[in-house]
Amino acid sequence: MRTSIAVAAHFSAAHRLPEHEGKCCRLHGHTYQLEVAVSGDPQTSGPASGMVMDFADLRARVQEIIIDRLDHQMLNDVFDFVPTVEAIAAWGFEQLREAGVPVVRVRLAEGPHTYVEVTD
Repeated sequence: MRTSIAVAAHFSAAHRLPEHEGKCCRLHGHTYQLEVAVSGDPQTSGPASGMVMDFADLRARVQEIIIDRLDHQMLNDVFDFVPTVEAIAAWGFEQLREAGVPVVRVRLAEGPHTYVEVTD
């Protein structure tokens, strides 16, 4: 049986969207809410028996691969692309995948009412 688990985290960062015709062209910040889901078959033996992945291990990988790199950064200085929420979520998905994390969904919210999802 295929099962998914997810962890949530947050980070604060600033950005600007230089070509945007609205107020987002100006420097501003967000407290981003990140959710990462992975999927797999529950393990059948060992210390993680019955688990897809230990929540603590997934949380540590998300921290290392995404949060530590983006928290309290000027995102325009971190990326060589315009740091829209869509682009940041896609970047996070690819970083996790390249690191061998069996990611199936990244959900990134800029605030309480707006978010984007990138799925496999």
